[in-house]
Formats: sequence, C-alpha cells, structure tokens
Amino acid sequence: MRKKTMKQIIPIITLILSLAMTSCQTDLELNDVIDQKSPFSFTIRTVDLETGLSSNETEEIKVNSEKWIKLVNFVKNNLNGWQSSPASHIGDIYVSQGDFRLIYTKSANGVVIAFTDKKGNPEQYIKGIDQGELDFLTE
Repeated sequence: MRKKTMKQIIPIITLILSLAMTSCQTDLELNDVIDQKSPFSFTIRTVDLETGLSSNETEEIKVNSEKWIKLVNFVKNNLNGWQSSPASHIGDIYVSQGDFRLIYTKSANGVVIAFTDKKGNPEQYIKGIDQGELDFLTE
C-alpha cells in the first residue's frame, strides 16, 4: 500500500472542512431577528490612544432614516449563511434593538449578530461580509 503525501491529503481535508462549515450554516427569518417598525440604538466605542481608555457615543437610528433603511436592507440581504458562534465578540460599532445586537468592527470582513429566539433562547451568529459593507453606519 502506498503512503499518501500531504499534497494528496490537503484537498481531502479541505473538502471535509468545507462540508462541515456548510452544514453548520443557518438561515434566519427577518421578523425573528428585528422589528421593522422600531428604531435601533447605535453605539460607537472609541479608544483614546494616549490613555487607553474607551468611551461610547450612542445615538438613535430613527425608523425610515437613511441609515435605518440601509441597515434593514443589509439584514434582508444577509439572511443566509450564518454560523453559530459561542465566543464572546468585541467590536467598535454596536447596533441594538430589544434583544437584537449587531457587533461590527469598522472595515472588517465579518459581523456578529445576537438575539433571543421565539423560545427565549439566546442565539449568536457570525458571517463573513465584504470589507466596509457596514461602514455606512459611521458616515
């Protein structure tokens, strides 16, 4: 019997990991995640480079404002392909509404959402996105 080389094993491992990641993906129902009739709370966390201290600036994203519409459209366009994430996540941008939270780091290529499902269970998911896709939140 012939030994398999790493060049032969890597594609097999890649296929197995791809199948595992795909099977772990979750699709979300928009109305289970956000209330399309309510405003969002928007918080930016900044760190003072001299002191190392962080501060938060919070504002409301009003219903039907430009940011609100873009945010709802982002959620509508990203209901598929989420992966469960039990890890804690820190970002510099937080959007919340009731039990819903979106965590994002400006110019990152991923986003985290967390919410309580209809049964009262906490859920948290991550998804890769295009870098800068949510930067409209700070414009």
